[in-house]
Amino acid sequence: MPSTIKVIPNTDIIELRYAGEIDHAARMSALDDLEDRYRRGGFKRLLVNYTSAWPADEPPAMAAHFLDKLTALSFPRGARIAFLNQPDALMTASEPVAAGFGYRMRKFRERPDAIAWLLAEGP
Repeated sequence: MPSTIKVIPNTDIIELRYAGEIDHAARMSALDDLEDRYRRGGFKRLLVNYTSAWPADEPPAMAAHFLDKLTALSFPRGARIAFLNQPDALMTASEPVAAGFGYRMRKFRERPDAIAWLLAEGP
């Protein structure tokens, strides 16, 4: 399985953890799962963990489909999204979408730093 979704114990942070080679189809499937979870119970803090994953080599058209999916999400304005060890190319594609929808996002190399930022109040 290329991804798992769980609540980090003693927090309200949802963690999406990728493992292995990740293509855009796997990322879109994970977004479907996250959106379903959001509809059922809501959340405002998300940790997307790429520590054990790497991007698949895919045609550029797949990235366009993924960006379409990102723009259709129903996550709440002001949500905090921390990316742990995300490849730079994936972050570059996500930033404009996040800004347009009012998400606060930041890239981290260390999991404790990402969790601390997600739990912090303010920008």
